[in-house]
Amino acid sequence: MRGSTIVSCVAVNALLLPVMLLGANPPATEPVQPAIVEQPMPASSKPAALPQPEQKKPLVLPIPIEATLAERIAKELIAASPVADPADIKARDAAAQNLAACADLMEAMHGRILWGGFNADQGYDPSAYRLDIRSRDDFFQLTEFHPLVWTKLYLSLFMFPGPYTVKQEGRFTVLEIDTKFRGDLDPGEYPYPFWHSVNKWTAYINVERLVLILEPGRLVAALRKSPPPLSLSLVKKSWDAKWNWTKENGEVQPRVALYTYLFSKDNPHVAALDQSYRELEVQFRQQNCITCHAPDNQSRINDLLLLNYPNQALIARRTLVAVLEDNRMPPGDNIAQEPTGIRDPEALQELIRLAKAFERQADAALAYDKSHPSQVKEPENKK
Repeated sequence: MRGSTIVSCVAVNALLLPVMLLGANPPATEPVQPAIVEQPMPASSKPAALPQPEQKKPLVLPIPIEATLAERIAKELIAASPVADPADIKARDAAAQNLAACADLMEAMHGRILWGGFNADQGYDPSAYRLDIRSRDDFFQLTEFHPLVWTKLYLSLFMFPGPYTVKQEGRFTVLEIDTKFRGDLDPGEYPYPFWHSVNKWTAYINVERLVLILEPGRLVAALRKSPPPLSLSLVKKSWDAKWNWTKENGEVQPRVALYTYLFSKDNPHVAALDQSYRELEVQFRQQNCITCHAPDNQSRINDLLLLNYPNQALIARRTLVAVLEDNRMPPGDNIAQEPTGIRDPEALQELIRLAKAFERQADAALAYDKSHPSQVKEPENKK
């Protein structure tokens, strides 16, 4: 019995031991934390980004190319034609040469420039300076010139003390620059007698600013800006009704209207050009062309071309042949029952021949001076 009891107790103890072990408190140790691996969140489950406040950019207005060009031209004018004695012929001649060497100015005109007086009612658009039978008497028209002619004969009559402004007027960029007029020169120093009209001479004497008008791509017009006519006292200068005259020493006047003034002294084409113009001018007068194409513009021609002076006539060389070949000059008159064009076929063919010779010689003279620029002179303050 005793032996079985022992066995039995052993067996019981053997069965209870795992239970006791399972119920026992484990030894005191630090708990083990499971490793956490961060998994990327699917794009569809990402929260939407918060809107950022809008960054305001500073307002920068583009500067038109023409405005930059106008600034450069203004500086060229001031440097090329400073203020001097308004009777100083040498200072004027130096200014003419300096201005003709102003690259920005000359290139901007693209072969032609319109010139006239500014009228506030007509404004800054050159197309408004056109006349018809209904136009007011005080409205202005413009005259067309070759850039070299306008620069050396007309622009050189003005001196530039410095102040200027550049502004936008619709599609036009406008340079307004203060100026003083050389009003005390000898009569032959002006392109033609401005004093043939008292109002025109008064306006010239009182010019305050020049207005240069640039459209996209080119300098299209230049206008004289004077005070309102009714606010001015008339400046009268005697005129004998002659567009040309000869001095006692035999010099033909105005001297600045001659090719010898416009072109360099060594230009080999000047003599032939002058001869071609003289022959053409004779035919112009026989066909009454000069009656209309003169500074007083009796026929109220728009974008007037002057034919009664050698230099001023250069601008017509490009269109003259075409006009004559189409026989569109002179214009007809319905009231007088006069047809358009030249009725004498032989005279017409002679004019066409002379016009072609004039164009050829003019192109040669202009090309020579362009490829052989004269040395720019400094203004001299001597009479």
